Amino acid sequence: MTDNAITLKLLVAAGFTALSLTACSIPTESDGPLYKKHPIQIAESVERLELYSRPDGMSLSARDQDAVAQFLSAYGRYGDGPLYMNVPNRRTAGTDQTRAMVQSIMSGIGLSGAPMQEGQYQVMHNVAAPIVISYRRLKTLPKDCSLNEGLHYTYNNQTYRNFGCSASANLAAMIDDPRQLLQPYDMSPPNMRRRMTIYDKYINGTNPASAHPARQEISSSDK
Repeated sequence: MTDNAITLKLLVAAGFTALSLTACSIPTESDGPLYKKHPIQIAESVERLELYSRPDGMSLSARDQDAVAQFLSAYGRYGDGPLYMNVPNRRTAGTDQTRAMVQSIMSGIGLSGAPMQEGQYQVMHNVAAPIVISYRRLKTLPKDCSLNEGLHYTYNNQTYRNFGCSASANLAAMIDDPRQLLQPYDMSPPNMRRRMTIYDKYINGTNPASAHPARQEISSSDK
């Protein structure tokens, strides 16, 4: 075999190698931001609490009263709209006691001015029927991130379909108030006294930074 033939074969082999390498780096479109690929969904839900009373009146233990207080506190924090109270059409002493108890707890936690709507529903005779307290609120809906395909389907150097889904689902589960995703919080008014203090220090050429407490100072010196 001549030198020219050997050189030709080497050039052909190099050409095939170059083609195979370039085939692995074909430019493809990006998936875009993960918050658009796996958006957090928000939906309205109804939180409800059922209270059963005896014909002679309402008798709740301390634990039950604490559960009612926690439910009403959650309404004050997350509730969107009025508090609803649906009572059976058979009026009993427990109905009036329940209404008085709810109003008393709401007054004690600073919700005396909260709107409350009352309604009735039909029940059959001799059937236990609860007094239902409910309110509407917003909740995040964590996405189902179960995989329907293997992770090896990335031959085009793109992420698999559910990439980033778990991070989105975890963030949705940690969000306390979904209204944070709908609109920003209102900014508090500026502290004019603090602003003038910093401005005076700047004019006088002194350090405007606040002093750090001693417990926040960390020393790396060896003892």
